[in-house]
Amino acid sequence: MGTSTANVVEILALLILLQSVSSFCNGDNFNGSCIKTEGEALVKFKSSLVNNSNSLPSWVGDDCCRWHGVTCDDITGHVVKLVLSRASIMGNISLHLGNLSNLQYLDLSWNYDLSANPSLAIHSLHFPSSLKYLYLPYVVLDKCDNWLQSINMLPSLLELELWNCELSIIGDVSHVNFTSLEVLNLGLNNFHSTIPSWLYNITKLRHLVLQSSAFRGSLSTDISNLNSLASLYAGSNSLESNIPNTLNRLCNLIELDLGYNKFSGEISGTFGNSSTCIKNSLENLILLNNSFSGSIPDNLGQFKRLKVLSLSKNSFWGSIPVSIGQLYNLETLGLSKNSLHGKVSELHLLNLRSLIKLNTGGNSLVFDIDPEWIPPFQLDWIGLSSCEVGPSFPEWLKTQKSIKVLGMSNASISDNIPDWFENISSNIVGLDLSYNQLFGTLPTFRKLNTTYANEYRIISLKSNQFDGFLTCSHFDATILDISNNLLHGQIPQNLSEMMPSMQLLSLSNNYLNGTVPANLCRSGSLQILDLSNNHLSGRIPSCWGNLPSLTVIDFSSNMLSGDVPMSLGSQESLVSLHLQNNTLQGKIPMSLRNLESLETLDLSMNAFDGFIPSWIGESLSSLKILSIHSNKFEGEIPLQLCYLASLRILNLANNKMTGTIPNCFGNFTAIAMHEQKGHWDYYTKDEPFALLTASYGENLLVYIKGIELEYSRTLRFLYSIDLSGNNFVGEIPQELMNLSGLQNLNLSTNKLDGHIPWNIGKLSSLESLDLSDNELSGSIPFSISDLNFLSHLNLSFNHLSGRIPKGNQLQTLDDKSIYIGNDGLCGPPLNNCSNDADELPKGHEKGGTTRKDDSEMVWFYSGMGMGFAAGFVGLCSILYFNDSWRCAWFVLVDRVCNKLWVTIAIKVNQVKRKFLRNKLEGNA
Repeated sequence: MGTSTANVVEILALLILLQSVSSFCNGDNFNGSCIKTEGEALVKFKSSLVNNSNSLPSWVGDDCCRWHGVTCDDITGHVVKLVLSRASIMGNISLHLGNLSNLQYLDLSWNYDLSANPSLAIHSLHFPSSLKYLYLPYVVLDKCDNWLQSINMLPSLLELELWNCELSIIGDVSHVNFTSLEVLNLGLNNFHSTIPSWLYNITKLRHLVLQSSAFRGSLSTDISNLNSLASLYAGSNSLESNIPNTLNRLCNLIELDLGYNKFSGEISGTFGNSSTCIKNSLENLILLNNSFSGSIPDNLGQFKRLKVLSLSKNSFWGSIPVSIGQLYNLETLGLSKNSLHGKVSELHLLNLRSLIKLNTGGNSLVFDIDPEWIPPFQLDWIGLSSCEVGPSFPEWLKTQKSIKVLGMSNASISDNIPDWFENISSNIVGLDLSYNQLFGTLPTFRKLNTTYANEYRIISLKSNQFDGFLTCSHFDATILDISNNLLHGQIPQNLSEMMPSMQLLSLSNNYLNGTVPANLCRSGSLQILDLSNNHLSGRIPSCWGNLPSLTVIDFSSNMLSGDVPMSLGSQESLVSLHLQNNTLQGKIPMSLRNLESLETLDLSMNAFDGFIPSWIGESLSSLKILSIHSNKFEGEIPLQLCYLASLRILNLANNKMTGTIPNCFGNFTAIAMHEQKGHWDYYTKDEPFALLTASYGENLLVYIKGIELEYSRTLRFLYSIDLSGNNFVGEIPQELMNLSGLQNLNLSTNKLDGHIPWNIGKLSSLESLDLSDNELSGSIPFSISDLNFLSHLNLSFNHLSGRIPKGNQLQTLDDKSIYIGNDGLCGPPLNNCSNDADELPKGHEKGGTTRKDDSEMVWFYSGMGMGFAAGFVGLCSILYFNDSWRCAWFVLVDRVCNKLWVTIAIKVNQVKRKFLRNKLEGNA
């Protein structure tokens, strides 16, 4: 009886439930399986979007629960989840979303053209209070200054993602209502403020992301309030001062990323306490690129759960604690670019059985490891550059079968590469053994493992002592740099076939001979080609034209001959062209005018002839360096060169050029404005390994300060004009004095005359000035003493006279050879001036200093003027008082005027007749 009664009760309860559901579904607010008001709210949301007719195409029909991205509750029919991530919707976040009163999950992320409504005030973000999960990454909220107040109305919120929303105001609230929040992501915004105090009151936070949001100031000691925190990402900000010791109370913290900030001080207070509970939870500790100092705490060896320890790019000093070797879970150890020293032995690596990445480069560490030692790990990334690893090639590496990247540049290795290296080479995609004393033949690489078949292979063996021949069996590389070695023989003709994905090839500074392989023209992915400083001969191949990515060609300092091929002009991406110091001849091909991206053109020290083409100035508007010295160019400087507003270095020295120096050289804006923009180091695109250096550094030989210097790293800071060794005439243009950034001016060995410009002191950056071996006259301007950076001066063999100026930097230039060959000069460092020698003017006189000859001329013209005035007054007086003389005078004047008038009229008629006769003959 009891059982049947219970069954009846259950049946009645079920019927009542079904009845209530049925009545609810048949009510006014339910349409099919979707709540009518919520469906209308979604429709209005769609209508508010830009281009709404093409947005959300599946949102048709009455059942909104079937629409893309919409999830409804199975029983009530309420919309509980709306996911429109990457839906390409545009417009404003509509207020109508607030009508979805049961919505718990909203994801509008990765809609770059979606933003908050700027016309609304405090509720510009209006969401239903039922929300638990809100994701808005990449939604533009830059106009939403009150976003925090809107979020504070969501007491049930568990996760909030506002990554890269262009927020600039962090905001403040007196009382935090969203205390249930567990995940908060405010990364990649523009707050430019301190971390707000309200954040430390969200005590249930488990994951906090503040990365790359321009936060400044310090990390508060109140961080200990977040005792549930498992991960804190605050890297790439401007946080400073010490890490608070209270951080070690976060017993649940697993991941801590404070890298790329301005933190300083020691870390022993936070991580050096053996009683801290953080040591039992922490797995990832990332503090790289700060200003931490002091020693690395010994206690870190007790952080047994550590998987990542990244302390690179700080100022840690002392030795590496041996206790590090006990971190058996450690996968990544980064200690590079500190001030660490001392020995590293097997004990430091003894139990690192999980280690995958090891980077200790950039320290003064000495690796003292037994050659027979067998490591407990298999590394895929090894960085030991600038550590003392040698003199022998480390034998323990032969046990590492999974090496992907190996960096041991400048590691004091003086050995040949052992044969076993080939056995571990099939996985290597990045190798840097540069700046050692490696010798013998080049190593042989196995073909890249199919696992990494689509990756780059970067090989840098530059600046060693490898000798022998270069064969294609050695390499299968995308980037290959074997410069500065002792290689000889010819470059393999099938090099591009063996390395079809080659982007950079640098074989400079070797002893290679033969010709430039024509098949290099078929290396379609080639970007940088440097074969400079070898013994290559023959003509430059004429096959260029199928290399759309080529940016650098350097064939300088070889024995190449013949003309420059026209096909080089088809390399429209070319930025740097070096052909200097060869035996090339002929004229500069007109096809080079197509190189509109060209910034460096160096054709110096060849046998080019003819005129400098005017199209250089008209077409190569990006040009920053033009060096064509030591050729056979003749004629005048084309005025079109003045169009090169970006030009920083101009060298036309040692040619056969004539004419005057153009006044418009004062238009070189980059020199006048000290501009340093442009490419000076050329990297291959998408270089994958920051550990390795695969680049071409722009370089140039410049005659400056009386010697020839090679500029490379500092080339970007040089401004120079060298017109020496030609046949230029005329005066030095005043307009050149506008080039206030000019550091080197060499106009020597020409036929320039006139005075040195009186305002030469305006060249305030000038370090080297050479005006020797010209025909300059007058005195040395006093303003030359304003050149505070001048360290080299040569005014010898001119016709200068007067007293040599004193003061400032000139006091240090006391070599007599500076002024030799100017018989009229006197004063230190030459002979003393006589008593009647003129003194320098007190101020900066326009036109230079006053000379004795000038004073005599002033007195001469003054006397002549007074004599003329006296004579004129006397003549007028006689004519006024004597009538007969006055009449005779005026008759004479009339006769002279009439005779002049007739003569002019006859000459004009003769010219008219001659012009008419020539015109008639032309028509006939």
